[in-house]
Amino acid sequence: MTTPGVPQPGAPQQPPPQQMRNGLGTAALVLGIIGVLCGLVPLLFWAAGVLAVLALVFGFVGIGRARRGQATNRGMAIWGTSLGAVAAVLAVVGLVISVSVFNDTVDELDGTGGKKEASTAPAEPSGSGRERETEAGTETEAGDDSGELGFGETFAYDDGVKVTVAEPAPYQPGPYAAGHTQGHKALTVRITVVNGSDETADLDLTTVTFKDADGAEADKVFDGDLPRELAGKLAPGKLSAATYAVSLPADAAHTLEVQVEPGFLQYDNATWSGSTR
Repeated sequence: MTTPGVPQPGAPQQPPPQQMRNGLGTAALVLGIIGVLCGLVPLLFWAAGVLAVLALVFGFVGIGRARRGQATNRGMAIWGTSLGAVAAVLAVVGLVISVSVFNDTVDELDGTGGKKEASTAPAEPSGSGRERETEAGTETEAGDDSGELGFGETFAYDDGVKVTVAEPAPYQPGPYAAGHTQGHKALTVRITVVNGSDETADLDLTTVTFKDADGAEADKVFDGDLPRELAGKLAPGKLSAATYAVSLPADAAHTLEVQVEPGFLQYDNATWSGSTR
């Protein structure tokens, strides 16, 4: 008499069922999906690259196991491998974009340099430099090596954009002016930008800073239609002028420094300084 389920002596032994090894195929699919999602964000190109390599390796191993009958998710492994390849392509694209953006940022941080434009007209006294005689007339040189200019002089950037800061003029703020303190000296300063380049200049990011004789930043005066600030797009060959009002403490009002940067991170700033008397 035999007992069910109990192997009988001499009976052939049945091998235990083989356990399917589907883990790597599943992992390849998951990693491939995440890699593609990371690849859609250029800055995550490094993550997409790592996930792509893992998805490809796991996918190929998973396909090999399926061929040998050790796994049943051959389709999942194939999809994982395919998505890994897509993630690898996106990683390369993201790397190229990131490097390009980085290089552009470095170029912008360097800024477009320039130099003071030579003047043949007699320079008005500004207290910021010294005069020297030339065959064409009198030129004013910056009083030090800081690159400062005298009022009325022009700074020409390498791409053809030119900036001129005129002599400050006395100004009487109205009763409702903001930024002016009673007893301070108020002035207006006219700034002119000429676009001599071949491309449109964006003046919306123009930065203008005023400093008094003590080096402290002076307050801008807001009064009626002042300040008329530099803004907008300036086409090649066109001119844009703006007038700013500034308030200086009485004991530090004998000189004024004006710093102009016609495009944030695009152009180097230039500095004008001189007497306000």
